[in-house]
Amino acid sequence: MKYHGIQSMFLYILQFCYVAVVVLLLFNFTIFFHELGHYWVGRRRGAKIDRFAVWFGPAIWKTTIQGVEFRLGCIPLGGYVAFPQLAMESIEGKSETPAEEIKPLKPRDKIPILFAGSFANVLFGIAVACLVWIVGLPKDASYSDLRIGYVEPDSIEYKAGIRPEDRIKTINGKPVDDWEEIVPQVALSLSEKVSVGIERNGQLQDFELTPPRDSLLKIRRLNLEHAGTPVAGQVMANSPAEKARIQTGDEFLELDGEKLLGRGHLIEKIKTRAGKPTRLVMLRNGKRIETEVTPVVEKGSNMARIGVQLSEKNEGREIITHPSPWKQITKSLLLMADTFNALLHTRKTGVGVGDLSGPVGITWILWLKTLQDIRETLSFLVVLNINLAIINLLPIPI
Repeated sequence: MKYHGIQSMFLYILQFCYVAVVVLLLFNFTIFFHELGHYWVGRRRGAKIDRFAVWFGPAIWKTTIQGVEFRLGCIPLGGYVAFPQLAMESIEGKSETPAEEIKPLKPRDKIPILFAGSFANVLFGIAVACLVWIVGLPKDASYSDLRIGYVEPDSIEYKAGIRPEDRIKTINGKPVDDWEEIVPQVALSLSEKVSVGIERNGQLQDFELTPPRDSLLKIRRLNLEHAGTPVAGQVMANSPAEKARIQTGDEFLELDGEKLLGRGHLIEKIKTRAGKPTRLVMLRNGKRIETEVTPVVEKGSNMARIGVQLSEKNEGREIITHPSPWKQITKSLLLMADTFNALLHTRKTGVGVGDLSGPVGITWILWLKTLQDIRETLSFLVVLNINLAIINLLPIPI
């Protein structure tokens, strides 16, 4: 018994070390390639470079090569290349070179240097996307289930005749095999009208729709969601969900006697029921249970919530997909567009700047992905690099 306890502890320590090394390496590869882009172009534009630093804080290692100090800091949260001519002393520290000896850079030199970090991240993201394409990405078989869940009664799709349980077969005549293929095919459609091929009771029908564009990036989107069973994730402390004794892993089946058709359906029903006691039927460990929850409106929002993160029930059967680099990059861009759109309409969505993750949050996501599967980590790395490339071009404080 004692032997098994020691063995389990050893395996836990081994797993911890493995995940820590993977996260540290991948996160720092992202930082390194970004800064390498700045450094490489800066060298070729004749810029004065004081320092190339990976991580912040006092140096735990440093060396000087051709007048440039290369250093590794002790706080693993970022990095920088110190260009005295770009005047970023708050981050890079004061330059040791006297100001009168620093030759000003012309805009034609400054601009490529500033863009180079983002360009390097795009190249790194494409390289990782190619690797994911080759090794494959594990995915639950439920993603290939193209049944439609909730359809809003006042939506364009409902008025055109699309109903829950319909199965999407084609977009603009092209077959779709995965729910995630639908979003980019609609968004990148060359026509305002989008043809959606639907299978219903074994019969194929085509519906011609004109999807609305979002107000920020003008991207077309279908107002349809994947059919599935909403599942409770993390339950927030002191939330209505906690008071109703909802637990992580509970499957939501019904709300006030109405069958729930997916995560979006549950959110849609909850958001208008502020202060109203609501009966939920759930499945917990194979047993049907009932509870009553009263949604509340949080400060800064105009929609009610119950305080639980939501996911969808998986089939538990894994398939391996090989998404092309183009598909992965497109997915990353659309995900970022969704984020900006949610921030722009924060009162409707309840999503604010405080919901975004910085270096610590990103590291935690990398940690969780690595625990799950290293291929998931690589897929997230593509999203991270494309997002970092775009964010670094925005005129907002670092």
